[in-house]
Amino acid sequence: MDGRDYAIAFVLRLPVGGAWNGRFVQLGGGGSNGATPTALDHVFASDTTPLLRGFAVIDTDGGHNAANADPEAGGSAAFGRDPQARRDHFFNAYDMVARVGKSLSAKFYGAPMHSYFVGCSEGGREALLMAQRFPDHFDGVLAGAPQFLQPMQSVSSVHGLQALAKEARARGLLDPDGQPAIHKVFSDGDLLLAANAIARACDGADGLVDGLVSNYRQCSGHRVVAQLRTVTCPGEKEASCLLPGQVTALRTLHAPVRNASGDQLYPGYPWDTGITARRAGFRAWWLGDYAKLKSDSIRLHFSSNMLRMVWHDPARPFALKQGPAIALRYPYARSPADPVRAWPAQSGNPDDAAGIAMINDTPDLDAFRAHAGKLLLWAGAADATHSLYQTQGYVDRLGKRYGTQRGNFARFFVAPGVGHCGGGPGPEKADLLGALVKWVEEDKAPEAIVARGHVPGEEANEASPLAPGTKNGLGGTYTRPLCAYPAHAHYRGGPIDQAASFSCTQAETTL
Repeated sequence: MDGRDYAIAFVLRLPVGGAWNGRFVQLGGGGSNGATPTALDHVFASDTTPLLRGFAVIDTDGGHNAANADPEAGGSAAFGRDPQARRDHFFNAYDMVARVGKSLSAKFYGAPMHSYFVGCSEGGREALLMAQRFPDHFDGVLAGAPQFLQPMQSVSSVHGLQALAKEARARGLLDPDGQPAIHKVFSDGDLLLAANAIARACDGADGLVDGLVSNYRQCSGHRVVAQLRTVTCPGEKEASCLLPGQVTALRTLHAPVRNASGDQLYPGYPWDTGITARRAGFRAWWLGDYAKLKSDSIRLHFSSNMLRMVWHDPARPFALKQGPAIALRYPYARSPADPVRAWPAQSGNPDDAAGIAMINDTPDLDAFRAHAGKLLLWAGAADATHSLYQTQGYVDRLGKRYGTQRGNFARFFVAPGVGHCGGGPGPEKADLLGALVKWVEEDKAPEAIVARGHVPGEEANEASPLAPGTKNGLGGTYTRPLCAYPAHAHYRGGPIDQAASFSCTQAETTL
């Protein structure tokens, strides 16, 4: 329809010479997709690729190629102008690629195999799509930081960006174009002040003061705000304190997003010490590089693309350079709480409506469960784009539907201090795929998965309350158990850098 050629591209890699392990895995995408598939990606922050582990691996671009990006029509989201490209991105591409990949693999090997889907972020959405809409395709599904309410997450972006812009304007922080310099609202030192306040408020809830908030559910906003007040500047800004406007901005960014009627549009975010993370963290998603002339915040440059080009039907093209200004004036408060009303399809076809196709939070997994499928979900507590509260809420709804049987086929793991699909000072490296394989093939449901972290973060100079030399004594590489929700890791004694010194418990600690 938009004069460009679209197709569902995929790459299938088949291990030979006895290297095949009898398994097939489909990898999920990221962002708005469109990247040339390689089937060579790591699974989150694991140490090896599925291909090197012997999996037959397939990967897809989601039905559109970033080569079709148009700077005058939303950049990489320009595919939103084409109805079929939208449907392919919403659901069609992943179904077709799964069918083709499994068929080709079966013919090549001539043997039965176990099949898995692995994805994070947009790929996590695709993973849930498989369990919900195509329940017979895969034996095991691994969904990291899944997008449940993707259009509403874009609304959450503009809500938070506007709060940051308000503080930037109040302090006269403008970029060369006269736009609010949101990347200057918080320095890295400011974020470390916030992280230390969070640690003082909540760190001890897991039995150990080590800079990680493992019991995030006990870390209430009022407890954190009380600590933030102790570092609020009484007058002018100094390196040792936060301005009242900065504290207000932090509270806004962590609170649920509501429309003018008070209806919740998107859940809030946990208070986590990983707020200091640069890679996949708070700065990258909300603020952008402090040293640059203009903000390169991912949310600032991505939210308008999706709001105007993909969620709206028909698309509303705009020049890419206008994106930040559009985000900063988007009237989020007018958004209906019902996504079906907020994001309808002009055609009337439900498959064209983002408010239906992209809100994949149904707890009905009856068919997937009947197929003996296993669903392993995970999220980073410091994820600054997809709130883990939406994943937790989904797991809670599964619990209401299936009661004590929920854990037989669906489990959720939270990584404290870890950002979006990885990054941060928390334990980000874990063999989640291996845990899923054991669950599917050996019926060993994971109670805890050992994860590895590195202090102060494997990316260059990540500021963190976990930094070596602090009173916790934690430095270098350490391990922690990621516990099956609703349990969390609790220190029971022994070396604090070893997972064996922790147990999984649901008990709360008096602070």
